[in-house]
Amino acid sequence: MSAAAPDGELIVRRERRAGRITLNRPRALNMLSEGMLAGIALALQDWRADPAVDLVVLDAVGGRAFCAGGDIAAVHGRMVQGDVDGARGHCLAEYHLDLALTRYPKPVVALIDGTAMGGGLGLALHANHPVASERASFAMPECGIGWIPDSGASHLLSRLPAPLAAFIALTGERIGADAAAALGLLRHRVAAQQMPELARALSEQGIAALPAPVPAASAPPRLPEFSEELEHGFAGPDVPQILARLEAGGEPCARAARSLLKASPLALALTLEVLARARRQGSLEAALGLEYAVVSQLLIHPDFAEGIRAAMIDRDRRPAWRLAHTHRFADAELAPFLPAFGTLLPALSGP
Repeated sequence: MSAAAPDGELIVRRERRAGRITLNRPRALNMLSEGMLAGIALALQDWRADPAVDLVVLDAVGGRAFCAGGDIAAVHGRMVQGDVDGARGHCLAEYHLDLALTRYPKPVVALIDGTAMGGGLGLALHANHPVASERASFAMPECGIGWIPDSGASHLLSRLPAPLAAFIALTGERIGADAAAALGLLRHRVAAQQMPELARALSEQGIAALPAPVPAASAPPRLPEFSEELEHGFAGPDVPQILARLEAGGEPCARAARSLLKASPLALALTLEVLARARRQGSLEAALGLEYAVVSQLLIHPDFAEGIRAAMIDRDRRPAWRLAHTHRFADAELAPFLPAFGTLLPALSGP
């Protein structure tokens, strides 16, 4: 079998025992276009009951980025055209793919060589066998554009202590492969130069070719750079109190505070609430449903348009957010973005 998204953005083929999917959009950091999302979903469906396919191997061309996320510029473009349903549909297709990966009846191995952010992080870490090279890194920078960490990020972070999860989600801090393994987000490591050989071995030998897993940590997951001062700061109940605590700390706290002050106050507040709810709800589907409800409303909020302007259009990196970071959001202000507790992901519509 072979298929491709438009302009060869996706390379889909079968190699011996493996279904192979390669993201092939390196100039765009392998961001997921609508065609790529549809192509991956179709390949997974075709191989689901194919007795000749024992496992799926997902990788990317380039080495600089495994996947920098969903194509947020395309989503914004649909909003500019007034196509709100189309923009929401792009997000929904991405979330359904994340869910499909976790429920897939065959092993899915993600070979992560380069950065994985946003939707790319979801694609990498929802595979049931993520394998990272020393060049791999992970980040959730969405608050900086008036968005929230999505693609199931709230579910992934719910495994971590709450202050650490807040630190990663609110600051967009980049996490290296060693740190991701220490946090329990991935279990397999391999050198970048060995990735091609591992892909070939997986095609020939199946899942038995995976390297030995990194031993699970016996202590609660931590980051070496996540000091007690940072932990105290991000244990604050809301963004103004987190910032106040960080102001009393040293340079790591000051650096974290600078990251927060660049981000959308609304997105920060919503992220804290989504993290808290994901921790209580427990399931990936519920987390994705919650994230989808929130981003569906953020799409039409001025902070998202302003975040895209500052980051991707004018590129002045000076967004003018609607509210100050000292603003304490009342429940009534956040309620329009938040669905009923336990909301699940809507079904995909259309063909």
